[in-house]
Amino acid sequence: MSEGKDRAASRLENLRAIEPLLASLRVLSLSTMQMAMNRQQKLDQYAERFQAVSKEVTRRVSKKDIISKTSQPELRRSAAREEVLAVIGSSRGIVGQYNKNLARMAKEALDQAEELPLRVVAFGNRVQTVLRQENVPFRAMETLSAGSIPNYDSAAGMIREWKHGFEEGGIAKVRVLSFKRQGSADKYLPTFTELLPGKFKTIAYAEDEEPVFPPPIIEGDPILIFEEIESHFTALSFYRLILDAIAAENLFRFRLLEEAKENTSNLLDELALEVQANRRKEITQQLQELLVGSGMLAQR
Repeated sequence: MSEGKDRAASRLENLRAIEPLLASLRVLSLSTMQMAMNRQQKLDQYAERFQAVSKEVTRRVSKKDIISKTSQPELRRSAAREEVLAVIGSSRGIVGQYNKNLARMAKEALDQAEELPLRVVAFGNRVQTVLRQENVPFRAMETLSAGSIPNYDSAAGMIREWKHGFEEGGIAKVRVLSFKRQGSADKYLPTFTELLPGKFKTIAYAEDEEPVFPPPIIEGDPILIFEEIESHFTALSFYRLILDAIAAENLFRFRLLEEAKENTSNLLDELALEVQANRRKEITQQLQELLVGSGMLAQR
């Protein structure tokens, strides 16, 4: 009985030491998710400014002239050698199923590739481990985020590389596989998002809408300006996907830690009851031994 009591007491002590750590990790995951969502809102506000600029540019050019380089794919697609699938996974633990879902979908996409070879680019060492287990060939890249902050330099470098490959004809399409918010703030699903060719559409003025006064001064070729805006929107779309992935990863982690907290609380209660029961048995046994020794109770 002493051995069982000591074992239960030791487990109880260990769990009581772990419980504050679980609580801290839960708070950290929740705050990181919230910060990523706040940054996403600021990114959307930033994107609106580009929309406003493009709106003014389109007032000064014909719609048929707004043909960006990325919307002229026919000459390049015939020579394109591959498609790119960028997988944004996790570099931190406690989200095993998160990375497994991404790896499974990447494998399915690779198996279903028919017309052009598919090159997988994986961000995050945790998802890279799962991709290896699934025998998915990939190009390993560093994580695209640090906490709730995207690694903008690395992301911008990848965008430039992909756009150059697209314009030169080596790349036909770039898709991103990541967890993306679906409507509500707490629903994220692994989703394929086409990044290139770009699908940026400007907001045109309505016929009865009054122009901005004073009119903005536009220096340079409006078509080139529009193309530059489209290029910025491609990068902004990628940044937004990274922030979605950060929020989704930390939501997964928070839910797992919340479940672990509940399980720990239940186990603490059970162990506390077990320790109390063992202590009562030990006290009862000691009393019986004292009573037997004093002759007040017959020995059984």
